[in-house]
Amino acid sequence: MKKWKKTILFLLIAAVLFLGGGYAAYKGYRHVRQVRLVKQAKGYLEKSQDRQAVLSLQRALKFNSRDVEATRLMAELAERAGSQSALLWRSKVVALNPQSTDDRLALTRTAMIARDLLVATNALEGVTAEGKKTAGYQNIAGTVAAAMNQVSSAESHFLEAARLEPTNPVPVLNLSVVRLQSTNSQVLAEARTALRQLAATPAHRCQALRELLGDAIRHDQTNDALTLSRDLVQQTNSLFRDKIMRLNVLKVTANPAFKPTLAAYQRDAATNAASAYEMANWLMTSSGPADALAWLHTFPLSTQTNQPAALQIAQCQTALKDWRSLQATLSKQFWGDLELVRHAYLARAMRGQDLLDSSKTEWEQALKAANGTKEGMVMLLRMAAVWDWGSESEELLWSIFNRYPAEKWAFQTLLQVLYNTGRTRPLMTLFSQESKRNPADLSLKNNLAMTAMLLEAQELKPFDLAREVYEKAPTNSSFVGTYAFSLHLQKKNAEALQLMQKIPAKDLERPSTAGYYGVILTASGNKQKAKPYLDLAAKGPMLPEEKKLFDRARSAP
Repeated sequence: MKKWKKTILFLLIAAVLFLGGGYAAYKGYRHVRQVRLVKQAKGYLEKSQDRQAVLSLQRALKFNSRDVEATRLMAELAERAGSQSALLWRSKVVALNPQSTDDRLALTRTAMIARDLLVATNALEGVTAEGKKTAGYQNIAGTVAAAMNQVSSAESHFLEAARLEPTNPVPVLNLSVVRLQSTNSQVLAEARTALRQLAATPAHRCQALRELLGDAIRHDQTNDALTLSRDLVQQTNSLFRDKIMRLNVLKVTANPAFKPTLAAYQRDAATNAASAYEMANWLMTSSGPADALAWLHTFPLSTQTNQPAALQIAQCQTALKDWRSLQATLSKQFWGDLELVRHAYLARAMRGQDLLDSSKTEWEQALKAANGTKEGMVMLLRMAAVWDWGSESEELLWSIFNRYPAEKWAFQTLLQVLYNTGRTRPLMTLFSQESKRNPADLSLKNNLAMTAMLLEAQELKPFDLAREVYEKAPTNSSFVGTYAFSLHLQKKNAEALQLMQKIPAKDLERPSTAGYYGVILTASGNKQKAKPYLDLAAKGPMLPEEKKLFDRARSAP
């Protein structure tokens, strides 16, 4: 019997060793195959065989979905194709490689092309302290600041970039671009001179001409704009967006060359996905969605059903509120990485036809396709906001807030939404959750105490919270007001009034503080003095519970 048991034990050990070795060999095979596929994709890219490169990378990512290099190459291919999925792929790269400054700057550049300042600023915020000491970071940070109309901040970044790389003309060019916005004639003249000098150098000619052209358009210098736009599109390294600028100038000046130039550029755009995307966008804004859709429908059917044309057709049909056509167009398509967007548009098409159950099903499919990723949920959030879908937007904001606590914008947006809609209870929940994450933040505790008192949520011990916040910052007017209100609720009106009278007069006149001062004055028997403060409170935004509180004080005998 013992011999039998030993035999079984030996066989079990042998089986485990065999299986372990087999699995290790399998893992090794997967790794070798994956590396080979990525190398193969690079070879295809060098030959501009993008479709074959995508197929190789898709297979490589099936072996390892966390392969940074393969994900990065997918982002580059998406950018070359002009696809909105580029932003998703760049975001995935950063999620896999969050400490990489280069990948964060690449995400920022992609976000700027997509005009997504939220993603751009978030990407920059995550750059390490060492990364922020580089000229590359300073240049892109300056570009983002300029896009947000933060001129002084943009100048500071570009000056720092110039200090870090004194022989690099790029920061000088960027600084000149910012100074083109100046109202000082001398600064403006110097910026134009610097750009003209840079336009004489082949490496920077196109960018300098673009900026000078933009300056000429802003100042209605039509002759200069016509000359500059002509010179720009004649450069061998000009971009298709330079042709779009040329079209704008020709159209604004009612130039007879506009129609033949438009036809020529449309023919050029039809052969390149990224150029077609730019042309369709321009047609939507300059001529309207009907013209853009008509042009997109001239493409071969195979092109219309692929990205980015399929997305633009959906955008045009949505703008035209042609819900049946939108549904029919999308129902038989597959958008790969952008399936979440296709399902979202289908949800919009269904709701436009009052097919609410079908719309809900499609929206759920969109959420499922987003798979809880921050990038996917942000994309859906942006669409829901454009369509004014309040409940869907709020649901997504809560999901982002709960899953990704580092995304502070989600908290701030939710705060604004809940406050503006008078949703005090979910507002209290928001403050409670955020306060647990940041227990040292006194403002969060103060807001939690105030909402809890308004809702009589004694389980949160708001009186203790109010006292704690006040004791740690006794000169903060908001904290003093909250603590005084807590004393009022505890029938300690004399102490409450004494505290409120320590608040500076200018702070007492803020609507958010004035109302509580009026309540405490009324409770202390000084209704006449309370009236102007209660009137001040009525001029500002307030929660429903605050309105009832102040109205009750105003009508007190």
